[in-house]
Amino acid sequence: MRVLMVTKFVPLPDNDGGKQRALAVARRLAQGADVVLCAYDDGDGDLAGLERLGIDVRSVPWRPTAARAARGVLRTRSVSAGRFYSAELVDEVQRAARQAPVDLLQVEYLQMVPLARGVPAARRVLDLHNVESALVRSYARVGRGPAGLLAHAEAAALAAMERALIPTFDTVVVVSERERRRLPAGVGTVLVCPNGRDPDPSGPLAPATTPTAVFVATLGWAPNVDAATWFGDEVWPEVHRRSPEARLLLVGRDPAPSVRALASSSVEVSGTVSDVRPYLAKARVAVAPLRSGGGTRLKILEALDAGRPVVATSVAVDGLEDLIGEGVVVADEPVSMIEAVTTLLEDPDRAVALGRAGHDAVVARHTWDVALAPLLETVVPS
Repeated sequence: MRVLMVTKFVPLPDNDGGKQRALAVARRLAQGADVVLCAYDDGDGDLAGLERLGIDVRSVPWRPTAARAARGVLRTRSVSAGRFYSAELVDEVQRAARQAPVDLLQVEYLQMVPLARGVPAARRVLDLHNVESALVRSYARVGRGPAGLLAHAEAAALAAMERALIPTFDTVVVVSERERRRLPAGVGTVLVCPNGRDPDPSGPLAPATTPTAVFVATLGWAPNVDAATWFGDEVWPEVHRRSPEARLLLVGRDPAPSVRALASSSVEVSGTVSDVRPYLAKARVAVAPLRSGGGTRLKILEALDAGRPVVATSVAVDGLEDLIGEGVVVADEPVSMIEAVTTLLEDPDRAVALGRAGHDAVVARHTWDVALAPLLETVVPS
C-alpha cells in the first residue's frame, strides 16, 4: 500500500497541536504502508527522525511572502488557503504522485487540498483538524472593527471552498460530533476521530506545592491571544485578590504583544519553551479559557495526562465532553471561572483527585490508538 500524505508542516518535532495530529496519523499509516509525506519545512523539521519512522519526506522551505500569498489567494479564493499555496510544493506533490500509483491520498487540513488537486488515488481522505469556516466565524464573533469584518469575509470564502472541495473526497475525518454537524451537504463517509494523547511513560506529575495556574498554548494564535487576554483581564485579578499567593504562568510560542503586556508580579509570560512539563509541574490547575476556535484541544489532554485538572470553557472542551467531571470543570463566564480556579488553587487535595481522574480517563479513552481507530480500520487493509 502506498500513501501520499499532504500536510502543512513537517510534523517532527511535534511542537503544536496540528503537528501532533499529523504525526500520529503518519506514524500509524507507516506501520502498514509506504508513506510519502509532502509538507513545508519551517526550519525546525526533523526529516531524519521521520525517515527513521519509515516515512519518506518531500519538503520545501517555508518562505512566506506577500507576493506568494497574493498569488495563492488568486488560486484558492481564500486568504488562509492562499497563505499555504506554493507552486514549489505543488510540484513536489505531483512528482511524488507520478512515481508510483497512489493507493491512499491523505490530506491534512482544507487549506492543503488545492496543492493535491488532480492527484489520482484509489482512495481520497481529508482530515479536517477544524471545520475552517466555523473556526473563522467564531473569530468574527469575538473580533471588533475591521478584524471582525475580515473574519466574516474569510469565513464565507472558506465555506465556499468546503462546499466545492469536501465532496471530492471518499472519506472525511472530523474531530467531534459537533464538527460533523458543521459540514456542508453532500459529504460522503464521515468518521469522527477526536484528538488524542500518547500518555507520558513517566506517569502523572507529583502534586504542585504552590497555588499556581497555567495556560499552555501557542500565544500568537488569535483565539489563544483572545483567551489569554480575557482571562488576564477579566478573571485573574479577582483570583489573585482572593488568593494573594497565587501565580499565573502563560506558556507558549510567540506571545503577542497584548499577551506580553499581562506580565506582572503575579503573572509570568514565558515565551517559547522546549518542554512544558516543568511548567505543568509547578501548576496546581491548568486553564483553557477559549472563547473562539474549533477542533479539540490537545493541550487539555496534555494537562490531564500530567495529572493537572483543567478549568475550561465549553468552547475549549468541544469534543472532549466525556471528560467533564473527570478532570475538567467547565466555566464560561468570569464569575464561574473565578470560583472554579480559586477553589482548586486553594484545595490541593481536590485538585490532585480531579487531576488523577483526568489522567486515568485520558489513558483509558483518549490515546491516539483509540482516537484514530475508525480511520485506520477504514483505510489500512486487515
